[in-house]
Amino acid sequence: MTATSRLPTYFISHGGGPWPWMKKEMGPTYDKLQAALADMPRQIGRTPKAILMVSAHWEAPAFTVQASAKPSMIYDYGGFPAHTYSVHYDAPGSPELAQRVQQLIEAAGLPAALDAERGFDHGAFSPMAAIYPAADVPMVQLSLRRG
Repeated sequence: MTATSRLPTYFISHGGGPWPWMKKEMGPTYDKLQAALADMPRQIGRTPKAILMVSAHWEAPAFTVQASAKPSMIYDYGGFPAHTYSVHYDAPGSPELAQRVQQLIEAAGLPAALDAERGFDHGAFSPMAAIYPAADVPMVQLSLRRG
């Protein structure tokens, strides 16, 4: 990979819980966030082959990479309307990317692991629902290292 083929890195606020599925309840509260996230594909200029998402909602003893081909959903929030506990963001995972991320972390001398059971938490699926609503870009989550 050359420097010219690399895509940008973004820090993205995920907003409050499952806000993309609460338009009626939220009203215009998140309109600016929705618009900014929806504009990201235009800013990027091309569809990425895959996305590596680091979510603050997942900590593990070692950096851990989600390695499922079809990640489940983790509803790691509380107090929201019942329908928000059955939403889906069906982007595929990428076990190949997960293995590559693990190798790169280990090559840097840091502990890394794979987790084939981990699903998408709302720190990942909420903003991605606004950025790539078709859920057609593979996504892999990376945990923070606890401590």
